[in-house]
Amino acid sequence: MDATVEDGAGGLLVVELDGGESLLAASGSLVDYAGRLRVERAREGVLRSVANARQRQRTPVRVTADEATTARFGPSHHGSVVAADLDGEGVAATREAFVAATGDVRVGADRVGDAPARGSGLFLTTVAGDGTAYLAGRGRVERVTVPDGEQRVVAAANVVAFDADAAVSVERVGAVEDAASVCRIRGPAAVWTATRPAPGATN
Repeated sequence: MDATVEDGAGGLLVVELDGGESLLAASGSLVDYAGRLRVERAREGVLRSVANARQRQRTPVRVTADEATTARFGPSHHGSVVAADLDGEGVAATREAFVAATGDVRVGADRVGDAPARGSGLFLTTVAGDGTAYLAGRGRVERVTVPDGEQRVVAAANVVAFDADAAVSVERVGAVEDAASVCRIRGPAAVWTATRPAPGATN
């Protein structure tokens, strides 16, 4: 299997699959393909919590090639796609950031903050194992390393993902109820940020 992210803000992941190869992808992320594919409900590698959070997650599906196939995947919004190598570790991606994952990975759901549905937290898709997660954000996506003992504050609407084991809290930047929320990430950790916020996002 060979996966390539197209340059620029087009937001496309191109995957070359041999017959029998498969990957997990967000439902609705398959743009087009040349060859023969099967798209099925993912039964292996997807934790039950994803299904339980269906209203707030892009539930993963299993995409399998029946013959040599080229498939393209994209997010539900305009922006760039980046690769996050897992190497046995995991990442927690924000709503709609997860596009696909290759390798031996497990996908689940989580949240950070007290009340994501009311804008004071984030719903997350977790990806862990040995493989690569492909994540999307609006504008340009950057990976930022937060050294041990330091911290970085990022507008919650601009967060794409962070290390699954990172110490992260969600806070309001002001006392008023509709103040924008931010994520405080404490190092050591990596965080992926987008240069454009999710439209209308308060969480």
